[in-house]
Amino acid sequence: MRFFVLRARKGPTSPAAVGRAMGYPDHFEVIAHSVVSALMISKQTRNDVVFHVVLEGSPVPPVTVTFNSASMGSLGGFDEASIADVFRRILKPAADLTKEEQLEVEPGIQLCKISFEALIRGLSGRMPVYILDKKGDDIRSAKFTGDCAFIFTDHIPMQKKTLSLLKRLGVRGLSLGPKVLFAAHCITVVHNELDRREAVG
Repeated sequence: MRFFVLRARKGPTSPAAVGRAMGYPDHFEVIAHSVVSALMISKQTRNDVVFHVVLEGSPVPPVTVTFNSASMGSLGGFDEASIADVFRRILKPAADLTKEEQLEVEPGIQLCKISFEALIRGLSGRMPVYILDKKGDDIRSAKFTGDCAFIFTDHIPMQKKTLSLLKRLGVRGLSLGPKVLFAAHCITVVHNELDRREAVG
């Protein structure tokens, strides 16, 4: 399985906040585009992806939304409005979650009251975890075996103290090339690299 983690520092945590988060300054569209890039390909849904979106915006952060592509149904579309509708629907119980409580809100879609740091601690104990870093290993020469997790952030850079924690957890730097890309584009690049490797065995 491919695991992707998007840390959305301004990601809304209530249905009412979703509509207000589109565009400047919260940029919900980053989340919407990343959901599509992580889970979908032309005319179908990928069957090998777990996508965690850690929402850290108001009013009840953090809330982690997990999509399991192998068991989820249709999202109703791949445009921003359709993805926003999904988040409005699934975030209805978010305010009632207790710490680390997990709740399956729809088939293949789960809410959890867990922080980004706690999520990465859990993943790093089970598989290699990578974060984008221009000084990291080039993805074209990196070796991936079995399950792997990849960390991305929205339009707000990762804090230095968080980067220090990730380093202590053994998270590895990974470079996708010389240009800084949008999160959704980065997810597509990672998928493409792994797809190409699978195609040649």
